Amino acid sequence: MKNRAVRLAALATFASLALPGLATADSTRLELDKLRYVTVYDVAQQAVLAVDTAGRPLTALLRIAKGQFVPPHGAGGPLRVLTIVSGTLSWGDGHTVDEAAERSFGPGSVIVLPAGGGEHWAAARHDDVLLQIVVLREGKLAPEAAAQLTR
Repeated sequence: MKNRAVRLAALATFASLALPGLATADSTRLELDKLRYVTVYDVAQQAVLAVDTAGRPLTALLRIAKGQFVPPHGAGGPLRVLTIVSGTLSWGDGHTVDEAAERSFGPGSVIVLPAGGGEHWAAARHDDVLLQIVVLREGKLAPEAAAQLTR
């Protein structure tokens, strides 16, 4: 038994020396202020984080400054998953703006926009908002998430 433990320890030591890239993972925190932002919808700033093989965005950050309003947009398009990173997002569905129908989503909230979905609008009425957008051109939502979509 002792001999087996010694062999296992030696094997683990050898593996950590021979395969240093596999022994540890180096995570990197992105510095958001060093990303390249472009203006979208005339009021928001977007930074693309990941693209597919055709160069189309897969993951992006969207910054909406306090007091800014993103007008109705988005008819059609692929399935998108939005996560509010910071701030409180005011959100409405449809092509006609109705502030009374807006919903508020705080940090950690997740919004799903179905493929081919209709128009929507967004506003940062109370503070700056940062959200992450993930575009799913292929694949689908997990069953537990898909079951929550309104039909």
